[in-house]
Amino acid sequence: MLAMKVFTAVIQHLKGQLLETCEVKKVEVFSSDVRWVLTLPAIWSDRSKQFMRECAQQKRNMKDTPYILSAAIDFGTTFSGYAFSTQYEYKQSPLKVSNMTWTAGSGNLMSLKTSTCILFSPNGNFHSFGFDAEDKYADLLDNQKHHSWYFFRRFKMSLYEQENISRTMTIRDQNGKEMLAMKVFSSSIQFLKDHLLAKCKERGTEVFMSDIRWVLTMPAIWSDKAKQFMRESAEKAGIPGAQLVMALEAEAAALYCKYLPVSDLAVGQAGNVSIFKPGAKYMVLDMGGGTVDITVHQVEEGLQLKEIHMANGGDWGGTMVDIEFENLLTDILGPEVFNKFKREQVSDLLELQRSFETKKRCIHSASDSKITFTLPCSLLDIFEEINQGTSVEEKVANNKDYANNLTWKNDKLRMKSEIAKKLFEPSLRKILDHVTDLLQKPDVADIDAIILVGGFSECPILQSEISKRFANKRLVIPNQAGLAVLTGAVINGHELEAVTERISRLTYGVDAISTFIPGLHDPRLMMIGEDGVVHCRGVFSIHVRAGETVPVGLSCQPQQYVVMEKDQKRLPVRLYTTEDPNPIYVIEEGATSIGELIVDMPDTTKGLNRGVDVVLTFGGAEIEVKALDMHTQKEFNAYFNFLG
Repeated sequence: MLAMKVFTAVIQHLKGQLLETCEVKKVEVFSSDVRWVLTLPAIWSDRSKQFMRECAQQKRNMKDTPYILSAAIDFGTTFSGYAFSTQYEYKQSPLKVSNMTWTAGSGNLMSLKTSTCILFSPNGNFHSFGFDAEDKYADLLDNQKHHSWYFFRRFKMSLYEQENISRTMTIRDQNGKEMLAMKVFSSSIQFLKDHLLAKCKERGTEVFMSDIRWVLTMPAIWSDKAKQFMRESAEKAGIPGAQLVMALEAEAAALYCKYLPVSDLAVGQAGNVSIFKPGAKYMVLDMGGGTVDITVHQVEEGLQLKEIHMANGGDWGGTMVDIEFENLLTDILGPEVFNKFKREQVSDLLELQRSFETKKRCIHSASDSKITFTLPCSLLDIFEEINQGTSVEEKVANNKDYANNLTWKNDKLRMKSEIAKKLFEPSLRKILDHVTDLLQKPDVADIDAIILVGGFSECPILQSEISKRFANKRLVIPNQAGLAVLTGAVINGHELEAVTERISRLTYGVDAISTFIPGLHDPRLMMIGEDGVVHCRGVFSIHVRAGETVPVGLSCQPQQYVVMEKDQKRLPVRLYTTEDPNPIYVIEEGATSIGELIVDMPDTTKGLNRGVDVVLTFGGAEIEVKALDMHTQKEFNAYFNFLG
């Protein structure tokens, strides 16, 4: 075996153990925050010293790293969970994974995922996560002791909605108090990680952290900033970065479906036929609480997957239906009533949201019967307090939109199915129109099937409307569609090369200076170099174009960058993106700076005669970078900083 591989593995293991110890002692650091010291005998030759330095700088090759367990964390907008399997279990059956069953203290709700809620004590320390956090917060509310606590719910969407994502950004809790977003995310991941390790121990699968390949799911439509934020949150939670795989949710779901027997696929009217055969094309609609993530694949020989249209989607998930339901109650009762209910009866609000989450998965498109919702008595009490002398029945009877369509008596709200269906309209319209547009594109038009996964896809009304609109496509809905991403992510940990090609969603490049071309370049950007040559500054030097097919693991052509100062120890290169496949300048409309590529160059002995050949690798869930000395091709430490 290569000596460098052996030495590198030992150093990586010790480094991981040290970072774990830091975490146990609550010394929160990233690997990049640490000044590492490696001891060597003074009598060693310069060759030996350089050998050890390069071993320490080697990046871990995930494919060659031994592991025992693939452990996945599915961090969702509404619900989160984890699953895992050993290599032995995977080889027996890829679908053989272990899950956790979560129980909510109130409502006797049992689920294979828990609520994405987290509670911190008044001093900012982590208290609980999931259903436990909801139930504890409800108790605090009942006793009016909640004001100084921090309760966060459905906070994942902040990474989709905010453009300026940074390590120092804050998010607001239910009461408007702020906390560092990275603390909220990393504490959530740490809880799921620790819970998973405890579950492994409980079932007799005791492993060291160094034996685990961790997989963290995320939407493909997320920005590079959001992806780096999640990676650093996971590292802060104690997951070694070298052991962490980022899995795209829709792709993970496709891996799950690939292994399902045909009998476990609930298939629409086009027939019960397997779609995972070489040459087949399909679209995955991963419909979660926050986002709808859409990917189009073609099945290759060996059943590997190739992306044939860039990942896309939007914030049209199940929470849009929740918002419409709350808007309906606000419209019936009045804003003053419902806002007071949300402020003062948060425990009842949480129970209402839980019950609606279950109820919306039972609303059928073809149903003509009335739908009954059980509402908290406190909601009616607040209405009567504010509207003295008027009953809610009278309020409904006097509303022309609702008089003949719904009734409200005591804690029961009964409405015609037409009204219930309207709650889904904003989300459905976005999804149906978007998929219709996609099917007009030549590379998508001939797909064989549409696969529905994610918790929101379990709603019958959603399934029915998609089936009707796209009747000429086979509709595939796996059993337990809400677990497709989580189970698929575990499989992804075992199959790192399951996807062979992806389509770049954006054009990536850097701010460069090039030879000025009259008639092409803007004269205002012209500059004369020290060598007397006329240059153009601010040129968008392209590494990969939007819409371009990028084989996974295939590196782009190297681009060379040189230092500008003789004592410069760090070479920063600003990275830009745009949706335009043919940009000319980094300052044109639509071009955005997403951060820097940084190369550490501590040796300044060659002064200005220093530079690097930078190789970017696209096609994976994250961009990878390698920087080589332009003279010796020795690798330097290079990394992205998208978070400022």
